[in-house]
Amino acid sequence: MLALVGVVCLVFQARLPGQLPTDAEYAQVQQVLEAEARPGDALLLSPWWTEKARLYAPDRVTVVGYQGSDADPLELNPRVWVLAQPELPKADLAEFQKVFGDRRTAIGATRSFGHLQLSLYDNGRARPLRFSSMQSLASARVAIEQPDGRRLDCPWTGHGFHCAHGEVAVEWHEVHFQPRRCLRFFPPGGAAKLVAEFGNVPSAEQLVLQAGFIWDRGFFKDEPRFTPTVLEVRVNQQPAANLTLPPGLEGLQRTVGAAPVPEGATVTLSVQAQSAELRETCVELYGFGVDR
Repeated sequence: MLALVGVVCLVFQARLPGQLPTDAEYAQVQQVLEAEARPGDALLLSPWWTEKARLYAPDRVTVVGYQGSDADPLELNPRVWVLAQPELPKADLAEFQKVFGDRRTAIGATRSFGHLQLSLYDNGRARPLRFSSMQSLASARVAIEQPDGRRLDCPWTGHGFHCAHGEVAVEWHEVHFQPRRCLRFFPPGGAAKLVAEFGNVPSAEQLVLQAGFIWDRGFFKDEPRFTPTVLEVRVNQQPAANLTLPPGLEGLQRTVGAAPVPEGATVTLSVQAQSAELRETCVELYGFGVDR
Protein backbone atom coordinates (compact mmCIF):
# COMPACT_ATOMS: atom_id res chain seq x y z
CA MET A 1 0.00 0.00 0.00
CA LEU A 2 2.80 2.42 0.89
CA ALA A 3 4.59 1.58 -2.36
CA LEU A 4 1.41 2.24 -4.35
CA VAL A 5 0.91 5.61 -2.64
CA GLY A 6 4.53 6.47 -3.38
CA VAL A 7 4.11 5.62 -7.06
CA VAL A 8 0.94 7.72 -7.32
CA CYS A 9 2.73 10.67 -5.72
CA LEU A 10 5.67 10.33 -8.10
CA VAL A 11 3.34 10.21 -11.11
CA PHE A 12 1.51 13.31 -9.84
CA GLN A 13 4.74 15.22 -9.35
CA ALA A 14 6.07 14.13 -12.74
CA ARG A 15 2.91 15.32 -14.53
CA LEU A 16 2.45 18.58 -12.62
CA PRO A 17 5.11 20.68 -14.44
CA GLY A 18 3.32 19.94 -17.71
CA GLN A 19 0.12 21.45 -16.29
CA LEU A 20 1.67 24.72 -15.13
CA PRO A 21 1.88 27.88 -17.29
CA THR A 22 5.24 28.98 -18.61
CA ASP A 23 6.66 32.48 -18.20
CA ALA A 24 6.02 33.04 -21.92
CA GLU A 25 2.32 32.26 -21.44
CA TYR A 26 2.08 34.67 -18.52
CA ALA A 27 3.87 37.29 -20.65
CA GLN A 28 1.16 36.94 -23.33
CA VAL A 29 -1.52 37.60 -20.72
CA GLN A 30 0.48 40.57 -19.48
CA GLN A 31 0.57 42.05 -22.99
CA VAL A 32 -3.23 41.86 -23.25
CA LEU A 33 -3.75 43.46 -19.84
CA GLU A 34 -1.22 46.21 -20.54
CA ALA A 35 -3.03 47.04 -23.80
CA GLU A 36 -6.67 46.64 -22.77
CA ALA A 37 -7.09 46.89 -19.00
CA ARG A 38 -8.61 50.08 -17.60
CA PRO A 39 -8.08 51.73 -14.21
CA GLY A 40 -10.54 50.14 -11.81
CA ASP A 41 -10.45 46.72 -13.48
CA ALA A 42 -10.00 43.62 -11.30
CA LEU A 43 -8.14 40.42 -12.18
CA LEU A 44 -9.75 37.44 -10.42
CA LEU A 45 -7.64 34.30 -10.10
CA SER A 46 -9.20 30.86 -10.62
CA PRO A 47 -8.22 28.82 -8.68
CA TRP A 48 -7.71 31.50 -6.03
CA TRP A 49 -4.25 30.25 -5.00
CA THR A 50 -2.54 30.74 -8.39
CA GLU A 51 -0.56 33.65 -6.99
CA LYS A 52 2.20 33.83 -9.63
CA ALA A 53 -0.14 35.84 -11.86
CA ARG A 54 0.31 38.83 -9.53
CA LEU A 55 3.80 39.32 -10.93
CA TYR A 56 2.40 40.02 -14.39
CA ALA A 57 -0.57 42.30 -13.67
CA PRO A 58 -0.31 46.06 -14.38
CA ASP A 59 -0.43 48.36 -11.36
CA ARG A 60 -3.79 49.78 -12.45
CA VAL A 61 -5.42 46.35 -12.10
CA THR A 62 -6.52 45.02 -8.70
CA VAL A 63 -5.56 41.34 -8.38
CA VAL A 64 -8.03 39.30 -6.30
CA GLY A 65 -7.29 35.81 -5.06
CA TYR A 66 -8.10 34.47 -1.59
CA GLN A 67 -10.09 31.60 -0.14
CA GLY A 68 -13.68 32.40 -1.11
CA SER A 69 -12.84 35.15 -3.65
CA ASP A 70 -15.02 33.52 -6.34
CA ALA A 71 -18.02 35.05 -4.53
CA ASP A 72 -16.52 38.54 -4.00
CA PRO A 73 -19.00 41.11 -5.41
CA LEU A 74 -16.08 43.42 -6.35
CA GLU A 75 -18.35 46.43 -5.94
CA LEU A 76 -15.54 48.86 -6.78
CA ASN A 77 -14.62 47.18 -10.08
CA PRO A 78 -16.90 47.77 -13.11
CA ARG A 79 -15.02 45.14 -15.14
CA VAL A 80 -13.51 41.84 -14.04
CA TRP A 81 -10.86 39.83 -15.87
CA VAL A 82 -10.83 36.15 -14.94
CA LEU A 83 -7.51 34.33 -15.31
CA ALA A 84 -8.19 30.61 -15.12
CA GLN A 85 -5.98 27.52 -15.11
CA PRO A 86 -8.52 24.78 -15.91
CA GLU A 87 -5.94 21.97 -16.11
CA LEU A 88 -4.91 22.22 -12.48
CA PRO A 89 -6.04 19.53 -10.03
CA LYS A 90 -9.59 20.18 -8.75
CA ALA A 91 -9.99 23.24 -10.99
CA ASP A 92 -13.68 23.30 -11.98
CA LEU A 93 -14.75 26.21 -14.18
CA ALA A 94 -18.39 25.09 -14.15
CA GLU A 95 -18.51 25.33 -10.34
CA PHE A 96 -16.62 28.63 -10.49
CA GLN A 97 -19.23 30.08 -12.85
CA LYS A 98 -22.08 29.04 -10.53
CA VAL A 99 -20.59 31.26 -7.83
CA PHE A 100 -19.06 34.01 -9.96
CA GLY A 101 -21.59 34.37 -12.77
CA ASP A 102 -24.44 36.22 -11.04
CA ARG A 103 -24.93 39.58 -12.80
CA ARG A 104 -21.69 39.16 -14.77
CA THR A 105 -21.81 39.38 -18.60
CA ALA A 106 -18.96 38.20 -20.79
CA ILE A 107 -17.31 40.82 -23.02
CA GLY A 108 -15.90 39.11 -26.10
CA ALA A 109 -14.58 35.56 -26.26
CA THR A 110 -12.27 33.72 -23.88
CA ARG A 111 -8.63 33.86 -25.00
CA SER A 112 -6.28 30.93 -24.42
CA PHE A 113 -2.56 31.18 -23.87
CA GLY A 114 -1.32 27.63 -23.41
CA HIS A 115 -2.41 26.60 -19.91
CA LEU A 116 -4.04 29.98 -19.20
CA GLN A 117 -7.50 31.25 -20.12
CA LEU A 118 -8.33 34.97 -19.93
CA SER A 119 -11.91 36.25 -19.99
CA LEU A 120 -13.39 39.72 -19.47
CA TYR A 121 -16.75 40.42 -17.81
CA ASP A 122 -18.95 43.41 -17.19
CA ASN A 123 -19.58 43.43 -13.44
CA GLY A 124 -23.25 44.06 -12.82
CA ARG A 125 -22.56 44.05 -9.09
CA ALA A 126 -20.31 47.13 -9.28
CA ARG A 127 -21.64 50.37 -7.80
CA PRO A 128 -20.78 54.03 -8.49
CA LEU A 129 -18.39 55.18 -5.78
CA ARG A 130 -19.10 58.65 -4.36
CA PHE A 131 -16.97 58.57 -1.21
CA SER A 132 -14.20 56.42 0.23
CA SER A 133 -12.68 56.87 3.66
CA MET A 134 -9.39 55.51 2.32
CA GLN A 135 -9.21 57.96 -0.58
CA SER A 136 -10.24 60.89 1.65
CA LEU A 137 -8.06 60.18 4.69
CA ALA A 138 -5.48 62.91 4.01
CA SER A 139 -8.19 65.60 4.20
CA ALA A 140 -9.79 64.25 7.37
CA ARG A 141 -9.45 65.43 10.95
CA VAL A 142 -8.33 62.57 13.21
CA ALA A 143 -8.40 62.80 17.00
CA ILE A 144 -8.78 60.96 20.28
CA GLU A 145 -12.13 61.97 21.78
CA GLN A 146 -12.89 61.76 25.51
CA PRO A 147 -16.39 61.00 26.85
CA ASP A 148 -16.89 64.70 27.66
CA GLY A 149 -16.27 65.63 24.02
CA ARG A 150 -12.72 66.97 24.38
CA ARG A 151 -10.49 66.04 21.45
CA LEU A 152 -6.75 65.65 21.16
CA ASP A 153 -5.85 66.01 17.48
CA CYS A 154 -3.48 63.52 15.84
CA PRO A 155 -0.97 65.26 13.52
CA TRP A 156 -0.64 64.29 9.85
CA THR A 157 2.74 62.72 9.02
CA GLY A 158 2.47 62.55 5.24
CA HIS A 159 1.59 58.86 5.41
CA GLY A 160 -1.08 58.86 8.08
CA PHE A 161 -2.05 60.42 11.41
CA HIS A 162 0.17 59.87 14.45
CA CYS A 163 -1.92 59.25 17.56
CA ALA A 164 -0.73 58.36 21.05
CA HIS A 165 -1.76 54.69 20.66
CA GLY A 166 -0.52 54.27 17.09
CA GLU A 167 -0.90 55.46 13.53
CA VAL A 168 -4.08 55.84 11.49
CA ALA A 169 -3.24 55.06 7.86
CA VAL A 170 -4.39 53.26 4.73
CA GLU A 171 -2.75 49.83 4.73
CA TRP A 172 -3.16 46.27 3.51
CA HIS A 173 -4.35 43.88 6.22
CA GLU A 174 -5.59 40.31 6.30
CA VAL A 175 -9.10 39.86 7.64
CA HIS A 176 -9.71 36.12 8.12
CA PHE A 177 -7.54 35.18 5.11
CA GLN A 178 -8.93 38.01 2.95
CA PRO A 179 -6.52 40.82 2.01
CA ARG A 180 -8.17 44.22 2.39
CA ARG A 181 -6.88 47.73 1.72
CA CYS A 182 -8.48 49.56 4.59
CA LEU A 183 -8.04 52.08 7.37
CA ARG A 184 -5.72 51.00 10.14
CA PHE A 185 -8.20 52.16 12.75
CA PHE A 186 -7.37 50.69 16.14
CA PRO A 187 -9.34 51.61 19.30
CA PRO A 188 -7.31 53.56 21.88
CA GLY A 189 -8.74 51.68 24.88
CA GLY A 190 -10.91 52.79 27.77
CA ALA A 191 -13.87 55.10 27.27
CA ALA A 192 -12.02 57.23 24.71
CA LYS A 193 -12.79 56.95 21.01
CA LEU A 194 -10.62 57.24 17.93
CA VAL A 195 -12.46 59.63 15.59
CA ALA A 196 -11.99 60.48 11.92
CA GLU A 197 -14.07 63.41 10.65
CA PHE A 198 -14.56 63.89 6.90
CA GLY A 199 -15.91 67.23 5.71
CA ASN A 200 -17.72 68.24 2.52
CA VAL A 201 -18.59 64.64 1.60
CA PRO A 202 -20.38 64.19 -1.77
CA SER A 203 -23.97 63.02 -1.78
CA ALA A 204 -24.50 59.26 -1.74
CA GLU A 205 -27.54 57.05 -1.95
CA GLN A 206 -26.12 54.53 0.47
CA LEU A 207 -23.46 54.53 3.17
CA VAL A 208 -21.68 51.20 3.75
CA LEU A 209 -19.49 50.42 6.77
CA GLN A 210 -17.27 47.33 6.71
CA ALA A 211 -14.89 46.23 9.45
CA GLY A 212 -13.14 43.22 10.89
CA PHE A 213 -10.31 42.20 13.15
CA ILE A 214 -6.98 41.77 11.39
CA TRP A 215 -4.88 38.60 11.23
CA ASP A 216 -5.77 36.24 14.14
CA ARG A 217 -7.36 38.88 16.38
CA GLY A 218 -10.91 37.69 15.78
CA PHE A 219 -10.06 34.23 17.11
CA PHE A 220 -9.54 35.29 20.73
CA LYS A 221 -12.72 35.22 22.80
CA ASP A 222 -12.47 33.16 25.99
CA GLU A 223 -10.72 35.59 28.32
CA PRO A 224 -12.73 38.32 30.10
CA ARG A 225 -10.14 40.98 29.32
CA PHE A 226 -11.24 40.95 25.65
CA THR A 227 -14.11 43.40 25.18
CA PRO A 228 -16.42 44.30 22.26
CA THR A 229 -15.27 46.83 19.69
CA VAL A 230 -17.90 49.40 18.71
CA LEU A 231 -17.83 51.36 15.47
CA GLU A 232 -20.19 54.23 14.75
CA VAL A 233 -20.83 56.53 11.80
CA ARG A 234 -22.58 59.89 12.15
CA VAL A 235 -23.74 62.13 9.32
CA ASN A 236 -24.03 65.78 10.36
CA GLN A 237 -23.88 64.55 13.97
CA GLN A 238 -26.85 62.21 13.50
CA PRO A 239 -26.38 58.43 13.96
CA ALA A 240 -26.19 56.73 10.55
CA ALA A 241 -24.62 53.27 11.00
CA ASN A 242 -22.95 51.15 13.65
CA LEU A 243 -21.20 47.81 14.04
CA THR A 244 -20.29 45.89 17.17
CA LEU A 245 -17.48 43.34 16.86
CA PRO A 246 -17.61 40.98 19.85
CA PRO A 247 -14.57 38.89 20.82
CA GLY A 248 -14.38 35.76 18.70
CA LEU A 249 -16.04 37.22 15.61
CA GLU A 250 -13.91 36.52 12.54
CA GLY A 251 -14.20 37.92 9.04
CA LEU A 252 -15.28 41.19 7.45
CA GLN A 253 -18.60 42.49 8.83
CA ARG A 254 -20.89 44.89 6.96
CA THR A 255 -23.75 47.24 7.71
CA VAL A 256 -25.67 49.74 5.60
CA GLY A 257 -26.58 53.26 6.69
CA ALA A 258 -30.19 54.10 7.38
CA ALA A 259 -30.46 57.14 5.08
CA PRO A 260 -28.75 58.80 2.09
CA VAL A 261 -25.89 61.22 2.62
CA PRO A 262 -26.70 64.83 1.62
CA GLU A 263 -24.28 66.86 -0.48
CA GLY A 264 -21.52 68.51 1.56
CA ALA A 265 -22.20 66.51 4.71
CA THR A 266 -19.79 65.96 7.58
CA VAL A 267 -19.28 62.24 8.15
CA THR A 268 -17.70 61.09 11.42
CA LEU A 269 -16.31 57.59 11.95
CA SER A 270 -15.36 56.37 15.43
CA VAL A 271 -14.11 53.20 17.13
CA GLN A 272 -14.03 52.35 20.84
CA ALA A 273 -13.17 49.30 22.96
CA GLN A 274 -12.77 49.27 26.72
CA SER A 275 -9.78 46.96 26.37
CA ALA A 276 -7.78 47.54 23.19
CA GLU A 277 -5.73 44.36 23.64
CA LEU A 278 -5.87 42.27 20.44
CA ARG A 279 -8.66 44.47 19.04
CA GLU A 280 -6.76 45.79 16.00
CA THR A 281 -9.44 46.71 13.47
CA CYS A 282 -9.49 47.12 9.68
CA VAL A 283 -12.23 49.58 8.65
CA GLU A 284 -13.72 50.68 5.31
CA LEU A 285 -16.39 53.34 4.84
CA TYR A 286 -17.97 53.96 1.44
CA GLY A 287 -20.68 56.12 -0.05
CA PHE A 288 -22.28 54.56 -3.15
CA GLY A 289 -24.52 55.97 -5.84
CA VAL A 290 -27.52 54.27 -7.43
CA ASP A 291 -27.00 50.63 -8.44
CA ARG A 292 -26.28 50.07 -12.10
